[in-house]
Amino acid sequence: MRGEAPYLLGIDAGTMYIKSVLFDVEGEEAAIYGKEVGVRYPKPGWAEQNMMELWSATAETVKGVMRKAGISGEEIAAVCPTGQGHGSFLITREGKPAREHAMIWLDTRKQDIMDEWYKGWKEKGIAAEIYEVSGWRLIFSMQVLHMAWLARNEPEVLERAYAHLECKDWLRYKLTGEAYMDVTAASVTGLYNTAKLRWEDGLFEKLNIPREIFPEVLGSWEIAGEVTREAAEETGLREGTPVAAGAVDICSSALGAGAVNPGICCSIIGTAGIHELCVDKPIYDVNKEYSVACAAAPNRWYLEAIAVTAGSCLRWFRDTLGYEEIKKGEMEGIDPYEIYNRYVRKAPLGANGILFHPFFSGERSPIVKPNARGTFFGLGLWTEKCDLIRAIYEGIGFATKDNIRLFEEAGIKPDLIRLVGGGARSEEWCQIISDITGYSVQVPFGEEFGAKGCAIEAGVVAGFYRDPFDGVERTVKIARRYEPDESRNKKYLKLFGAYRRLYQDLWDFYELHHKIMEEIS
Repeated sequence: MRGEAPYLLGIDAGTMYIKSVLFDVEGEEAAIYGKEVGVRYPKPGWAEQNMMELWSATAETVKGVMRKAGISGEEIAAVCPTGQGHGSFLITREGKPAREHAMIWLDTRKQDIMDEWYKGWKEKGIAAEIYEVSGWRLIFSMQVLHMAWLARNEPEVLERAYAHLECKDWLRYKLTGEAYMDVTAASVTGLYNTAKLRWEDGLFEKLNIPREIFPEVLGSWEIAGEVTREAAEETGLREGTPVAAGAVDICSSALGAGAVNPGICCSIIGTAGIHELCVDKPIYDVNKEYSVACAAAPNRWYLEAIAVTAGSCLRWFRDTLGYEEIKKGEMEGIDPYEIYNRYVRKAPLGANGILFHPFFSGERSPIVKPNARGTFFGLGLWTEKCDLIRAIYEGIGFATKDNIRLFEEAGIKPDLIRLVGGGARSEEWCQIISDITGYSVQVPFGEEFGAKGCAIEAGVVAGFYRDPFDGVERTVKIARRYEPDESRNKKYLKLFGAYRRLYQDLWDFYELHHKIMEEIS
């Protein structure tokens, strides 16, 4: 039965920023309210967040967005959360944090375990077995590594844990008092059989990870409970408001961008570079290069290739070397990034000989190289700032092509790219990505695609949409389209070969440089 309230609430818990976004049933953003949250780095390589502080910030954003929109909780038909993936948020039977600070996706303390498990890759060993079961190429972010580290170093945490949740699952638990994971979250743990849609009990036993703390798995579009009286008091929501299970942020963003039909590749140029090709069956990679995750819609999966950094490289340039553009933007009343778009229009294709590698925090796709580093290659006395900016745009375009190459080499070619994230705001960047990849690029209307995916799932449990596909049909529209230029594409193909050759030639040097820096630091 259709709900009476006119709004759908999406909660998007990013790593450093949590926001609540109100949508109407046609998918239009009505209001947004956000709050920054902190990350704790107690030791080198460790990255954690305080679970209760995340909940408090979330409750504040929910109250804030209703206050901003001038509505009450009575006018919200349903709620759905999304959030950062690959985190381990453990709770006790009483619903308290089993570990005050959750290990999040940025945490790299498990490097020794990861090295151990990669022995024999790709033919044998634990990493190979994890891929064969889950479809996930082992990376430091995954919960299977979190659990193995806890089992070896903090077994008392696992002993008092009742349920393992991901970030958005923890926030949903605080709303409903019900402990679930959804299929997208389960499928990226390394412990879930993504093809058979079940926890893989044999892996738990082999790796000494308690199976009993991993909860029931729901479809992202299914109801996962209702807002409790306590949560209503903390958030201002109406007690009894239905709450959808929700999806991991990147899968929710793909849903919000409408990437639910096979052949659509959702590329998110945000902090990271995330590339998700929608398919209608789980196609594991014989080369074990890309990963496979469940989608936020029934009978759909994503082939995934996720680079560590993308748009964050441009932000680094702005914060470190962009004082001139920041001041100029203040004087002209424009965003410094628009000045960078002007620079890109000024510089020639190929950035006057500069190649840029966006490996600013190592890399995990298409190469797995934690010690890889960012590079500007080809600097000369003739190099101008506009060349450096264009090189960043092109370098992230090359990284996009390099990741989509993994799908192509497996014989699965996208039909088009659906581009979202901060990079999609730049028409210049959209055209460069189209020219480099050779694919049509579409940019949907809107900004908050993760939260919009939540709104679609919330609309399903509220009865506004039959299913996520109907929600996409009702709410997702295309704002801009870009087609590749054949002449520019041919030139970029030559540069792409050089882009790849450069990191291949630097492969051993990355390790040499890392070793030297450790010795002299």
